[in-house]
Amino acid sequence: MQFVYLPLCLALISIIFLRYYEHRRYKNLPPGPPRLPLIGNLHQAPDKVPWRTYEQWTKKYGPIFSLQYGLSTVIMLGTYKSARDLLEKRSNIYSGRPRFVMADDNVSKGRHIMLMTYGPKWRTHTKIQASVLNIRVSQTYKPVQDVESKQLLCEFLSDNDFAKLYRRYTASVMFSLAYGKRSLTGSEPEILGADAVNANFLFAGWVGTWIVDAIPILNYLPQPLAPWKKTAEKFFRLESSLHMANMSNAAKTPSWNMTKQIRSTKESKEVPDLDIAYNVGIIYEAGLDTTKIALLVFTLAAATQPRFIQVAQAELDRVVGPARLPSFEDQASLPYINAVVKEVLRWRPVSAGGIPHAVMQEDQYMGYRIPKGATVIGNHWSIHMDESIFPQPMSFRPERWLENPDLPLYAFGFGRRACIGQHISNNSLFIIISRVLWAFEIKKGLDEQGQEVEIDDMAFTSGFNSQPEPFAVRFIPRSLKAVEVVKREFDDVEKDIDVIMKRIQEAQGRVF
Repeated sequence: MQFVYLPLCLALISIIFLRYYEHRRYKNLPPGPPRLPLIGNLHQAPDKVPWRTYEQWTKKYGPIFSLQYGLSTVIMLGTYKSARDLLEKRSNIYSGRPRFVMADDNVSKGRHIMLMTYGPKWRTHTKIQASVLNIRVSQTYKPVQDVESKQLLCEFLSDNDFAKLYRRYTASVMFSLAYGKRSLTGSEPEILGADAVNANFLFAGWVGTWIVDAIPILNYLPQPLAPWKKTAEKFFRLESSLHMANMSNAAKTPSWNMTKQIRSTKESKEVPDLDIAYNVGIIYEAGLDTTKIALLVFTLAAATQPRFIQVAQAELDRVVGPARLPSFEDQASLPYINAVVKEVLRWRPVSAGGIPHAVMQEDQYMGYRIPKGATVIGNHWSIHMDESIFPQPMSFRPERWLENPDLPLYAFGFGRRACIGQHISNNSLFIIISRVLWAFEIKKGLDEQGQEVEIDDMAFTSGFNSQPEPFAVRFIPRSLKAVEVVKREFDDVEKDIDVIMKRIQEAQGRVF
């Protein structure tokens, strides 16, 4: 008879052990949605625009709440204060990264700086990238942004495919800086190759796609039993060969580029060539996607909440006048345009769900325990939709930044892991937005009956970087004089990238 009760006893012991384990595991964690045994909150994980669900949970559970996704503890920060208190003020212990087995270990093999754990290796690569991305050096890149923005305006005279044109602009700016070659069409092989690499990275890093991310020990299986490794190796071969080829071609150009500058740094002598190639490639890829999306958001706001356009154009007409395009020299005299840039980044943040950090030692906040190794995320969406800081948060109101210049903006992340390429992005947004508003009216597209189409300003993708779903608008020149100025200034601007790069080199006071 004792054997009859053995399975029951084992089951009871297992249940008691599980309850004890989960009690210890969840003890003093921040509140959050009710969990199920073993899987925690996996059954509640939102798969579409999850940051909006997290915003609702912030309202329900408070500025800090916790989730349990299988074995992973996730701490969500939904307010400016909680994110600043932890990710900014305590950045010395909140600058880690959770482990991404597929994207980091298998695809990039530890070379992607965004996924690197906080430590000496990360600091070395950050110094390498900072040598070409710090605020002082970034100001010398304006001649590239000048010529590319003038080409963009000319393209808008005959083409309303703004998503394609914004992508060509960002691709050409970043490829010129990184490798010393312009993208005149946006369809050059190296540009398309970089698009594929970017898509692969986002796919590899997508939470919930790979079982090995949930159960890392599976990565020790041999490749025949681990099919994800074959996919990862295919991705790695593509991106490593592309980065190395681009770096090799950049070394052969007659003038300055980021690749040459990075290879001249003291820190680069400490790392292999492939790591250097990744550093430059990641700079290019990051700048390509994020700035393009922000420009799409600007266009979406112009089409769906156009009230601000009249105010912006009045400022441009007063400061710039009708005879020339706005320039970077006008920036200090265009406070409303600068406010438009900030509102674009707040209204629909590119990385809406935030970027995961990992806490490197156990901590406490508001009386709650934050266990070592927990994933900690500042939810950009809920922070920028906080009504106590941003009244009428769904309204596109650049005026809020003039009324209170000290408003917080975390579109580029937090603390030591904030995006160091933000200065290039901000300059691109200023010059494009100011020049587009100076030259064009932006109206909704028309349907077959000639009626304006409806546009949903909440229709966004759910990726790591969230962008508007496709929508239609028309770019209509404000006057014949504006068309004339756009064409004349593009005709007159220097287009030879080697000449432009030599000017950048001279501005930096460096000799290569």
